[in-house]
Amino acid sequence: MTATKASDPRPESYRVDEASIHLLESRKNLTDEAKVQLWQPFIAPSLQQLYADNSATNRSLGIIRPDAGSLKFTVKPAKDADAADLEVAEQLRQMQQSSFLEDPLTPLEKPEFAFGYRYTSAGHPHDQLIHDWEVQEAYRQYKRRYGNAALDHLQRMYGETIPARNLHLIMGTMAAHPRTFIIIGLLRSGLDPEELAKQGQLF
Repeated sequence: MTATKASDPRPESYRVDEASIHLLESRKNLTDEAKVQLWQPFIAPSLQQLYADNSATNRSLGIIRPDAGSLKFTVKPAKDADAADLEVAEQLRQMQQSSFLEDPLTPLEKPEFAFGYRYTSAGHPHDQLIHDWEVQEAYRQYKRRYGNAALDHLQRMYGETIPARNLHLIMGTMAAHPRTFIIIGLLRSGLDPEELAKQGQLF
């Protein structure tokens, strides 16, 4: 794969040459250990450290692990979300209308609910929305499958099942908001990255 640096100052911002993308390995063939090793180097000690790096180097991407026992999944009507969060959500929704490799997709419906996590990182409290298509798509699928019980199932999945699998949050900034980190994705694994790192240090 080849890429060229994008014009904005964020060091991780690149434009990918779509024709240069080649499949090296199927996800199904990767072990859990191999998957974790792909993202383990990008784990930051805390969200505070990401902000410090952002001030020093314009860093715009990183991964954090919420403090143990601090995570709480939150649900509120989308209209009650903070104005800044609503602006970001709408920008991302517009970006998701099109695909890298395909014709423009069917317009996405505006979210009914805003989903997020309340947690602490290095002891500091944070309350953030999850700006990721996955949770909204999960809710849409649950509504089709469970009807009025959809939120209960979503609460169990994102409040209990996913956090139990060594949940890490992918944090990123947007070109329009280069100093604000938002949750742009979730990583989980049956393997604990910290334990995996300790094992690697023994050999």
